[in-house]
This record gives sequence, C-alpha cells and structure tokens, in this order.
Amino acid sequence: MKTNFFQNIADLNVPGNWKIAIHADEKGQFTVSALFNTDNNGDNACKVVPPTVLKGTPQELDEGFFDTIERPVQETAGLFHNMEAYLKGLEDAKKQSKMEQDKKAQELKNKQQPKVKSNDEGIEVSEPKEGKEERKKRYDDAMKQITGLNDFCKYEEAITLLPSVDDYPEKQGELERKRADLTRKKEQLEAMKLF
Repeated sequence: MKTNFFQNIADLNVPGNWKIAIHADEKGQFTVSALFNTDNNGDNACKVVPPTVLKGTPQELDEGFFDTIERPVQETAGLFHNMEAYLKGLEDAKKQSKMEQDKKAQELKNKQQPKVKSNDEGIEVSEPKEGKEERKKRYDDAMKQITGLNDFCKYEEAITLLPSVDDYPEKQGELERKRADLTRKKEQLEAMKLF
C-alpha cells in the first residue's frame, strides 16, 4: 500500500516537530490530534498552543486532513519564528543595555573620584569630594528622571539610571525596592508583548 502522507507534510514546507495521535472508536470514527512545534523554540508561549483536533470517518480524514491543518500550521510556524527572532533581539538588547549600564556606572564612578592636581611645588593635591548637598541633588535628580521614565513605561531605561548602592549605601533599601519594582514591571510589559 502506497500513501502520500509524508509527502503532504513535506509540501507544507514548515520544518519542525510533529506529534500526531490517532484514536479509533468501535463505530469506525477517528479522532486525530496534530500538534506542530519548531525545533529549539526557546519561548514557553509555544506550550500553550493547542493541537488541531479533527474527527471523522477514515474517508473524510483522507480527503480533508491536510486542507484543514495547512493554514493553522503555517500560522503557528510563523508565530514561532517571530518568537525566536524576538527572543534573539531581546537577548541582544540586554547585552547592549548591560554594556550601557557598565559604561554609565564607570562614568559616574569617575565623576565621584577626587581629582588630583599638582600645586606650584609639584606636590599632588586632591580636590575636595563633592558636598552633601550636591550629592543629594544628584540623587534626587536621578530619582525624578526615573519616575518620569516609569510613567512612560520605559522601565529598562529607568533601571539603567538607578544610582548604585555602592555610591549611596544609606539608600540601599529604597534603591533595592525601586530596582525590584522596575524589574517586575519590565518583565510584565515584556510578557504582554508576547501576546
């Protein structure tokens, strides 16, 4: 007996994994469940895609199975491809963001270190560190910018502007709570973008 079942799957032109379950009842009716997934799909959203379930006689399924599943399978393959591209882009953005955070942290650290100058006699003299008021003003300005970014759902940018706990140890609790809140909101926003 010759069939063209596998050729029909190949003709769909969607590489990936197939899980097909077939149940035959005592009345000669078949229930077929077909689930398609792409290789190496790193997104958990693929787990909520339901299988296509078809019921009918063997003749009905022979005639309509591939016509029925073609469009949903191609849409699913497109969705999974987009998710993979999104995850790669997100990973690249995280790397770039980390580099920007490190760069800003280094710039801030360099600003805070006392500058060393030589006096007329060639002796190195360090300039005084910034005053408490200047330090407080810089912190307050950063927190105002973070609040503005938070209002516009720009959580990633707000996180990068958060002052370092090393620079403001007295504000550790406040800074950790703010970072946790912004991170939670960023993750919620990213989760919503998947749908």
